[in-house]
Amino acid sequence: MEYEASHAFQPLQLTQYNSNRGSIVSSVEDAAIALLTDWPGDEGDRFYEAVKACLDCLDHVVEPASARIAFILAAQEAGNLVEY
Repeated sequence: MEYEASHAFQPLQLTQYNSNRGSIVSSVEDAAIALLTDWPGDEGDRFYEAVKACLDCLDHVVEPASARIAFILAAQEAGNLVEY
């Protein structure tokens, strides 16, 4: 699957709190997949804000950098380790 280049952002390493597996997140699409498929603690405000930011970015309402920040905040809220 090809992603639109305008949705790319500075990559970050995500390690979920309940596992040793890490993944590289380098686009809004990657962030949305991470949030919607295997996210711990999907009840926090930051989680919903990150999902909305990703969807808004895909609709060209917000910049990828804003979606990235929202994703980082959601990851921290869920207890995930984020290295950037």
